[in-house]
Amino acid sequence: MGIEKRGISDQVLRHLRRRIMLKEIQEGEYLRETELSIELNVSRGPIREALAKLEAENLVKKNSNGRTVVKKFGLKDITDLYDSRILLESHALTQIEKDVLDNKKDLLYRYVDQMQESYERKSRNVDSDLAFHGLLVHMTKNNTLIQLWTSLSGMLETLIEITNEYTEPQQQEIIHDHILLADALVAGDVEKAQELLTIHLKEASEYFCDAVQKLSTGGIKHA
Repeated sequence: MGIEKRGISDQVLRHLRRRIMLKEIQEGEYLRETELSIELNVSRGPIREALAKLEAENLVKKNSNGRTVVKKFGLKDITDLYDSRILLESHALTQIEKDVLDNKKDLLYRYVDQMQESYERKSRNVDSDLAFHGLLVHMTKNNTLIQLWTSLSGMLETLIEITNEYTEPQQQEIIHDHILLADALVAGDVEKAQELLTIHLKEASEYFCDAVQKLSTGGIKHA
């Protein structure tokens, strides 16, 4: 398979991340730059950059002999990822100043509208979903929180994409969750917003765990 020339390193990263999450590349397998360069028809530079990012995401590790080996990615990794999201985003909700929220609330609802429009076209707008949650964090203007969110967003995007077909029946409910969360936040009820966020992300974690189990056993197809 070849990789698009635009954003080569990111394309390689997403391709390899996807294959690891789907267990197409198994735990313990070595990722060799030369072989990947030939397989994906790209130079070794983007491969090296992608492997470094996968190591930062804890999906691979570099052994003392310089070889890069795939680490286990399982259900606990998904629940850990979403537990971390709950902690990060719940805290972010307490750090948003009213004037910042007033300035950005229209954008928050615009992302929800984009999700709804995509749903009505029988597709899922992953970018708007993540942009909604990313905006919650960015409105804190806390660079450390923003950096933590950014470090998780790539894995979240890939996880949502590979389980998209399985979670499709829940899309309208998911969109409604975002509306309720935005409404509570705009109304100044941060505790309610935190409660809604926690329920939403716990349900998402359960959906993804179920989907990944079925994908890894051939129970459902993936694009």
